[in-house]
Amino acid sequence: MLLGDKFIVEFISNSNDKNNKNKVRRKRRITIELKACGDIACFVKPRSDFVCDTIVRGILPKRHNGLESPTVYVLVTDNKFDFYNITEIADKKYKIIDRALKNVIVQRVFTIHQLAHFLIKELEKDLAKYKSKLMVITGDFFLADPQITKQYKDCPYPQMIKTIKEKIKDSIILVFSPMRLSELVNYG
Repeated sequence: MLLGDKFIVEFISNSNDKNNKNKVRRKRRITIELKACGDIACFVKPRSDFVCDTIVRGILPKRHNGLESPTVYVLVTDNKFDFYNITEIADKKYKIIDRALKNVIVQRVFTIHQLAHFLIKELEKDLAKYKSKLMVITGDFFLADPQITKQYKDCPYPQMIKTIKEKIKDSIILVFSPMRLSELVNYG
């Protein structure tokens, strides 16, 4: 990634006005500028359109507020992400359906074993191979799966987080999760 590369993510946040006793919900625009290789941002309970629009903007030229990444690497860690929405947004909003089909790499994992193996052994090589400046992770890392015991989750999870933080230095990482992944990002 070049030093001049930056990626701006904007979204609307609904928040309660703490000074108002009637709990009026206010909308406020939040802008996050990611400009360093290895920057990580985590969004909890995002709308699907926001996720897909962010993915498509990763391949857009900089002059159109994109990152101009040769590819965007998407890792789906649950089976709940509708990645076909990416093509719909690429076609209807940005008119770049062909580029999105060629330049968005989607990797799905179906078990915590596959996820751990992929993150620890394969991800760094794949990002280098595809020259992805943007990596998007969707899902909850199987942490919400009631069939997986807490002790079992505690074994591979820290190693997966360590891999993401230490080995992925040439890409911006955006995590879209239904739950807070506090070990991945400092929520201070």
